[in-house]
Amino acid sequence: MSQVRVEVAFTPLTGDDDFVLDQLTEELAGDLREVGEVRRIPLAPDPASKGIAELALAAVTVLTSVDPSYVQSLVDVIVAFLQRHTGRRIQLRVGDVELTIDQPTRGETAELIETVRAAIEAGHR
Repeated sequence: MSQVRVEVAFTPLTGDDDFVLDQLTEELAGDLREVGEVRRIPLAPDPASKGIAELALAAVTVLTSVDPSYVQSLVDVIVAFLQRHTGRRIQLRVGDVELTIDQPTRGETAELIETVRAAIEAGHR
């Protein structure tokens, strides 16, 4: 089965602290595990950190299949996350293609699935 890595990040809101962002990042990662293998994105090491690995807040990667049903699941998971957390946007990056998603309608969701599928196929070549 062919797979592709997709970066998924969401926008922080005014007043979000590191604790809230960490919780939301874990929630998104947990949701995306339905679609594929998820990893938090490591930050560049800070010289003062003494080797403690830090992870980016509000961003994960998911290794998912290029199969259309997985693409639909990926978009469905993202739309559900946005419905639970109004006011946020999600940025998807597949290779050189970047998409921003915020509260799509059903029609827009169908278009989004096609756009993400095309981006994944283009990024997979």
